[in-house]
Amino acid sequence: MTKIRTFRQICFFAIFLVLVLISETGAVENTYVSPGESIQEAVDNAFPGDTILVKPGEYNESIQIDQDNLTIISYSKNSYDTVITGKNRESNVFKVVASNVTISGFSITDSKYGIYLNGAQNCVINNNIISGNDIGICLFKSENNTLSNNTVSSNADCGIKLSASSSNTIYNNFFNNNTNNARDSKLNSWNRISGNCWSDYTGQDDDGDGIGDTAYAVNRLTKSMDYRPLMNFIPELPVMPEAIFTSNVTVGYAPLTVEFTEISENASSLLWSLGNLEVSTSSDFSHTFVNEGNNTVTLNVTNENGSDSANVVINVLKAPDPSVPIFPEAKFGTNVTIGHVPLTIQFFDLSRNAASLSWDFGDGKKSCCPEPKHTFCCPGNYTVSLTAKNDNGSSSACVVIQVLKSINQSSIENTVSPEDVSSIVNSEDTGDSGSSRRNEGDRTRGFLNRKSLESVENFVLSFTGTQPLAKVEPQVEHKILRLADTIKNLTEDSVSRSKVRNISMRTIFFGFLVIAL
Repeated sequence: MTKIRTFRQICFFAIFLVLVLISETGAVENTYVSPGESIQEAVDNAFPGDTILVKPGEYNESIQIDQDNLTIISYSKNSYDTVITGKNRESNVFKVVASNVTISGFSITDSKYGIYLNGAQNCVINNNIISGNDIGICLFKSENNTLSNNTVSSNADCGIKLSASSSNTIYNNFFNNNTNNARDSKLNSWNRISGNCWSDYTGQDDDGDGIGDTAYAVNRLTKSMDYRPLMNFIPELPVMPEAIFTSNVTVGYAPLTVEFTEISENASSLLWSLGNLEVSTSSDFSHTFVNEGNNTVTLNVTNENGSDSANVVINVLKAPDPSVPIFPEAKFGTNVTIGHVPLTIQFFDLSRNAASLSWDFGDGKKSCCPEPKHTFCCPGNYTVSLTAKNDNGSSSACVVIQVLKSINQSSIENTVSPEDVSSIVNSEDTGDSGSSRRNEGDRTRGFLNRKSLESVENFVLSFTGTQPLAKVEPQVEHKILRLADTIKNLTEDSVSRSKVRNISMRTIFFGFLVIAL
């Protein structure tokens, strides 16, 4: 019995260790390497499925990869700004003795073998510039690997060499000015829809489809042929992931529950992070923030070509004192407050702490929309009010809309947005709680009346000395008469008397001056 109990304890302990190892190695990570840091160290510390992103700069290393399922790519996705040279001329820049490894986006130079696959399977080598080595790419006893979109040039012995390797696919690469562009001792595929571009290809393209009319022979004995050689090299741009997500709210009182929805493009995996804490790998998730402060939420997405990230800052406010009620604050804007019939006005709700809204346009019409558009069809002054309510009370703001008689011109209705608001009405403008200050509309109307007075003066000045007197005089006289009527009808608080006097005296003076001339 004792032996059985001891055996069970050992089994449970072994299971526990396995679970610990799984929990430690299960998370996929992005590791970033900067100039001055070691790519080899990042590889040694990586787990299957990890991505190592190498930031732009120059690196002098010989990197051996013996861990399966790793992705090593340049952070910028630009082969020209991330350069790796061999540790010495007899070393390799990348030596891969594992499977399912991706190497992408580097300039690889000054080594024995730029990239050396030894017993590797299902690896992807793409979007690299491999030049100035003895051999650019070398495969030995490696199968089912894909090499594409690489520029392999000016390598002393050979651009690409395949020894005891078969069933590899090599397409859409540019082999340029290598001593020997390619060597292949077995049967491999050198094209898909397109083949490769060869600097020593001598065939023609009579039909002009960009593909040579005759095959390029890599090794006729093993029937390694590029049957669709390219006349020009046009690298295929890698399809990069794009991190995109939405949140239902970005600011609120604690505790604040936020729902995040991922809508990324071209992503094969994703990871949500709150600060430095990884929290989810699902497309959609929600989180409740209990402490006040700013919280950065980041979405990282990856695919075989690279990664991308996006973030948002969630502002969690201190929870209000429940003993102090939060009252609504009515506030709105309009694009215009005066015009001729038919006058269409766009209203914009800018209220705070409101659970419901109610608009009264002063002509018997009402609305509960946040951004209503209303047309006034009859001349007159209309008091438009907005009432904002919540459980603790209500607040109102209002403005007077002045609708003038028609001037027999077609009304032009402009498309407006909140950025086009020319008048903002606040509930703070009220003399007592819950009602709008009545002179808000008058103040806006006074501004517009003053503008109309100044336009008369500008009209007079624009004609001085520019048109014949017989043509100018009747128009000036008409403007002065309209000015007199306008001054007569102005209310006391529309424009101050001194401003009316100054504007009208200047206008009349210039009017008489023009007539006298």
